[in-house]
Amino acid sequence: MIHQQSFAELRRQYRRGELSPVDVTRSALEHAERVAAPTNAFALLDPDRALAAAHRSQQRWRSGQPTGDLDGMPVTVKEFAAVQGWPTRRASLTTSTAPAPASTVFVARLEAAGAVLLGKTRAPEFNWKGVTDSPGFGITRNPWNLDLTPGGSSGGCAAAVAAGVVRVSFGSDAGGSVRIPAAFSGILGLKPTFGLIPVVPFPSHFSNTAHVGPLGISSTDMIEALQIVGGSSASDWTSVSESAEARAAGESPIENLRIGLLDPAQWSDSAPIVRAGVDLVAATLRAEGLHLREVDFDVRNASVVGQELYELACAQIVRGIAAKDRALLDPALVECADAVGEPDLQDYFALMQRRDAHGAALAALFETVDVLLMPTVPITAFGAGRNVPEGWHDPNWFSWNPYTPAFNGLHAPALSYPVWPAGADLPVGVQLVARKLSDRRLLRLAAWLETRIPIRLSPLAEE
Repeated sequence: MIHQQSFAELRRQYRRGELSPVDVTRSALEHAERVAAPTNAFALLDPDRALAAAHRSQQRWRSGQPTGDLDGMPVTVKEFAAVQGWPTRRASLTTSTAPAPASTVFVARLEAAGAVLLGKTRAPEFNWKGVTDSPGFGITRNPWNLDLTPGGSSGGCAAAVAAGVVRVSFGSDAGGSVRIPAAFSGILGLKPTFGLIPVVPFPSHFSNTAHVGPLGISSTDMIEALQIVGGSSASDWTSVSESAEARAAGESPIENLRIGLLDPAQWSDSAPIVRAGVDLVAATLRAEGLHLREVDFDVRNASVVGQELYELACAQIVRGIAAKDRALLDPALVECADAVGEPDLQDYFALMQRRDAHGAALAALFETVDVLLMPTVPITAFGAGRNVPEGWHDPNWFSWNPYTPAFNGLHAPALSYPVWPAGADLPVGVQLVARKLSDRRLLRLAAWLETRIPIRLSPLAEE
């Protein structure tokens, strides 16, 4: 399908007049309609708005004045993001159906750059868990196998990309919510450095553990999108920009990277196919002459800190809901909040001190390596509509997510790369982590891997 071509190829054809943004947008919308029912990937699609934007883009290309690399490129955003004129339901029956009065900064940047916003993608209620379903809006399903979850909380983004509707979709990640669905759905997912993509107005309930990030099928397309939406904003006091030093480091030769393979003892309980996925990436890097060595970082306890911060936020979400509306909430979210109880200030400061200690350890590690390699999650996708795999030992979804939350609290960029080791019937996610503001380095390493371990679209992309 014409809309599934790379951004670079679409630009080439737009420039020559061989295709138009209107053609491409219609193709993407038609495919979105085909896969919407089986996947439940979309909270809303707005063909009129999308086609109007595509017509404006077409005029710019015809006059030789495109706004940039994303002009005329179809994209979607996760339901949490405010888009002027669309409701911001956050997948909850407790929220308003009124249209948002203004767009989140990164959404405004996308539209100003000429990107064609097709609609919003599904998420669990208030983005609270690592799968995608909610009492009011149903179950989102994995394009590789509709009986399985795509992961969450950016599961609608992942489903839209894996099903071949868009090449890039913007989600959010406060405890793995970009990387988990990327792993389960066989695509790329980047949790950037905290603040690299501004979130105001309407910031996340998860405060400074929440990161806006892209999911995609091509690292190159994601780099182009990140260059549009990334960078500090005067309206967001937490926002940051890529430094000249980080940009230069990100452009340095891949062959010079020092790769730290997390001590396998820390992920020895991962499923054999997941261990095989990490081994495949490690072997690929070694075969090309890159230097790998085993390193130690207490990722599990750092993730416990991330989990505790996350669960405090969940409790705060529930406290903010009127008592009369709490029966409308996901019961498991309420259970999570009740388990947290009333926060204790001394316990909170102790939690911050633990985070500081893990942050210092990670900073010291990145003095000796450039990239840390480990699994994204220890399992592959499981049954849709469940918070944990059938027969799992613990009802808390964090029990199957011990590797991603660490880097939310520590603000380091982390990327999930999809692989299919021998014998795999589902994709496996391999996580790459770097020091703060090394996002470009991770995406360039992913682009390098793409030439050696190609990324696949799901069969739904061809329907």
